Amino acid sequence: MQSSGKTHISSATPVQKVFFLAGEQSGDLHASAVIEALKKFSPDLEIHGIGGELMEKAGMKRLHSSDEMAIVGIVEVVKNLKLLKRIEYDVKSWLKRERPVAVVLIDYPGFNKRIAKYAKSLGIWVIYYIPPQVWAWNPGRAKAFSEVTDEAIVLFPFEVDIWKENGVEVNWYGHPLVGRVNPELSKEDFRTKLNLNGKRLVSLLPGSRNQEVDKILPVLLDAAEIIRKQAPDTDFVISQTSAVSDDLMSAHLEGHESLNVVVCKEDARSLIAASDLCLIKSGTVTLEAAMLEVPMVVVYKLNPFTELFGRMVITLKHVSLPNIIAGKTIVPELLMWDFTPERTAAEALKLLNDKELYKKTKDSLKAARELLGEQGTEKRVAEHISKRIKALGEKA
Repeated sequence: MQSSGKTHISSATPVQKVFFLAGEQSGDLHASAVIEALKKFSPDLEIHGIGGELMEKAGMKRLHSSDEMAIVGIVEVVKNLKLLKRIEYDVKSWLKRERPVAVVLIDYPGFNKRIAKYAKSLGIWVIYYIPPQVWAWNPGRAKAFSEVTDEAIVLFPFEVDIWKENGVEVNWYGHPLVGRVNPELSKEDFRTKLNLNGKRLVSLLPGSRNQEVDKILPVLLDAAEIIRKQAPDTDFVISQTSAVSDDLMSAHLEGHESLNVVVCKEDARSLIAASDLCLIKSGTVTLEAAMLEVPMVVVYKLNPFTELFGRMVITLKHVSLPNIIAGKTIVPELLMWDFTPERTAAEALKLLNDKELYKKTKDSLKAARELLGEQGTEKRVAEHISKRIKALGEKA
């Protein structure tokens, strides 16, 4: 059989790639749910990026782990600048070499803004899912991000107008935690599992990183000592994430043997749901507690320089998510210099001892949760990204 002499050219469509970048644990959680759903909408899509174990399990090929980037505070960032620069170089090199159809950024504003700017210079579409909380620092900062972002997908309905006013295409599909904050164990089963027999359970949630725990846990433990003296029949359980070292935890527990504190290394949601009260580090976990309708005292502490800087630039009246969503104080906040054992214990005891206040707080948390939309956010976000990628592919 003779050859026709014509060269065969494959008509196969090149595999499309997308790059996700989450620099923190909460970002890993939210992005992993989107990636898992995105794989169903676009099964042939290659997903690469930076994230944690959850994103990798969902189907992302990791360039770096987000654990390397879990750094909080100006001083801490300076100390780790060399590492961050190396990771930034690796990301930019990958983007230039692979040219994904889109970059999906999750929070982590300082680092991600530089990546967004570079991606835009390469003609790569930039989607900011969970964009920086410009409403906390200065709504005008949205303008700076709008110059390097093609579109934003926000978590809270009140963010839509802020980004729209600054010229960014923006969508809101609800909050990703709605319908997903489900404890594995019931309150009774959890307490039985940990052999808790006290009348009340107070959980201590000092953060997900060593540097946070190092500053916050000592104050929480001292507060627990004060609470125990006034309410002896109280159990205390500490939530320890996988990123926090056992040695650090043990070091801080020395001298607090009389508290008989239990350390819970897994299923923080069951711990929160089983608690009467949480002493909790400001962050996404406060929203999880709100969705479980568990009253809390929100705390936060950084090194002195970062605290001073924060006081100078933060414009919000509230910093905890339950209060921000509600637009008023529904849970007490003790931040920076106000975060002391005495004040923390006083706020905790006030909630535990005042039944009317306790019920009012639970009702307010429920109302705040109802402002965040319906469950299935990750599917709606993934469908949007899938359609966007398809449209960009057709345009190319």
